[in-house]
Amino acid sequence: MILDSRHKCGVSLQGDIAVIELNNIFQFFDYAAASGELRVVGEDNNASFFFQRGKLIFGALSVNQKKIGDMLVESGILSGYQLSQALTMHAQHGRRRRLGDILVKKGFVKFEELSEMLQTQAREAFFETLSWKEGMFFFYANQFPSKEEILINERIDHLLLEGIVRMDNSLGPDSL
Repeated sequence: MILDSRHKCGVSLQGDIAVIELNNIFQFFDYAAASGELRVVGEDNNASFFFQRGKLIFGALSVNQKKIGDMLVESGILSGYQLSQALTMHAQHGRRRRLGDILVKKGFVKFEELSEMLQTQAREAFFETLSWKEGMFFFYANQFPSKEEILINERIDHLLLEGIVRMDNSLGPDSL
């Protein structure tokens, strides 16, 4: 089965996250040192994660993901005016140039700052999906993100531990 035209080969592994929770799927990729793309199709959102030898190298949500420009402004790295200028340029280029590329080339942010914020964005996508209880997952072996993506290198076991702590903290002490 091929989920969409970007995938040359069929699905290597698929399932229902109501039956096999995503934390178990992520652990499996870690233990198996798997490489490829995991697509998660939820009720109200979709996610895409890429793994290389069991490590998370890229992650994004389809909707409800905090935009990189907003994250840079909130962190104080970028001003609202600079973001506005970059978004205008981005629109003028028909959105073919990446916003992050424009921000770096204009000197509004350093590449390292952009890279760190993209890593935060991918981590947040990972943590968001851990709470999903319904949907399907599809794994495509040996698929990789496009060459222009800024890649991260995150250990799954560390992300899962942080995700569990976050979920416990969101429940509060009275719910235990």
